Amino acid sequence: MQRGLIIAEDTKEGRKLLTEAAATARGSNCGLVILSIIRPESFEADVENLEAIGDVEDTHYDETNILDAERSSVQSIVAETLDEEDLEITYRVVVAPKDDHVETVLRISRETGCDHLFTCGNQRSPTGKAIFGDSTQQLLLEFPGPVTVALN
Repeated sequence: MQRGLIIAEDTKEGRKLLTEAAATARGSNCGLVILSIIRPESFEADVENLEAIGDVEDTHYDETNILDAERSSVQSIVAETLDEEDLEITYRVVVAPKDDHVETVLRISRETGCDHLFTCGNQRSPTGKAIFGDSTQQLLLEFPGPVTVALN
């Protein structure tokens, strides 16, 4: 492994996967990219809320503030979960719709040179996957390297 990509999730399984990704990165003497994906609906609502706060406080907030806040939130999760001192960690925060999740992950992995993916998935029946689609299954099929999946 040259560099691992983990999709950030603030769940019990997400933190357990983060610990596993860090152990793998340490064992391979490589870095980790921690990716947080914000849905556009959530992002737009946050922008509106910040603009309203800015109007009251007579200050200016913009999209950068939301991305910085998300990065800070993920950094806090990492700090609570890991001893980071011997890890090279890069944080990426992107806005992408749910139907673009797989392509976003694949694009970020190419941009950052990641060759191992760590992600959480939901346990679903084969019928449920076929009818509703499953991004974890699609990542397993399309990611050009090893994929470690923690099931919720």
